[in-house]
This record gives sequence, structure tokens and C-alpha cells, in this order.
Amino acid sequence: MKTTIVTACLLLCGYLNAQTYTLEVNMSGFKNNKGKVKVGLYTSEATFLKVTFLSLDASIINEEAKVVFENLEKGEYAVSIYHDENNNNEMDKNLFGIPKEAYASSNNAKGSFGPPKYKDAKFIIKEDVVLHITID
Repeated sequence: MKTTIVTACLLLCGYLNAQTYTLEVNMSGFKNNKGKVKVGLYTSEATFLKVTFLSLDASIINEEAKVVFENLEKGEYAVSIYHDENNNNEMDKNLFGIPKEAYASSNNAKGSFGPPKYKDAKFIIKEDVVLHITID
């Protein structure tokens, strides 16, 4: 009997630890339907806007787009998006390093004389989450 209870507890603990969630990112405000939207998911301040944890891209239809990240563990995340109008898989910038393509971040975080900060874009996943981001 003890063995059965211990086994059941271990299975339950393993299930609870393995629980994953879904992040749906709805984006609007695109000026046109050209190209694709690139969406990066980040897990720390150290990697924000440098190295994505996961990335997806989506077509833009009626100036809106949506991506869904699945099987995410509970934790802290941030999202960054940009409109890759010319499909060259990079954010185009001018001579001064200022983006020429529209971009945005989770929580609609804005940067002051630079990109948004991780602390302003971060959010917690402890259940399924739906984000709404407006691109500029």
C-alpha cells in the first residue's frame, strides 16, 4: 500500500512539474500586409533583444497577425516583434542605428532614446496567456 501511495505521489509531482502553458501573441497596427512579422521570445534581461529563447514568424492579414508559443514552462518572459517588410530576416536600420521597420514589445513597452528595457516588457506565465501588442 505504501508503495502505491509513494508511486502515485511521484507521478503527480512529475505531472505538476511538467505542466506547460501557451502564449498567444495578437498583434495589430501594421501599416501594410507586406513581408512578415518576426516574433522573439526571451527569458532574461541578459538575452533580451540579443538571443531569442524561441522565435516565430507570421503573415500579416488585414494589418494584424498572431503567433502561438506552446509548451512553455512557468516563468518570466518578454516578447519583441518587428515588421520585416522586405523579408530579409533582419531589422533594417538607418546610418544612426535607428530602426527603419516598425517594432514593438510586450506590455507595449517603449524605449527612451533606445530600445525598450526588459523590466518594462517582462511578464509572468503561470497559466495560459494572451498578449495584445500594437506595433508602431
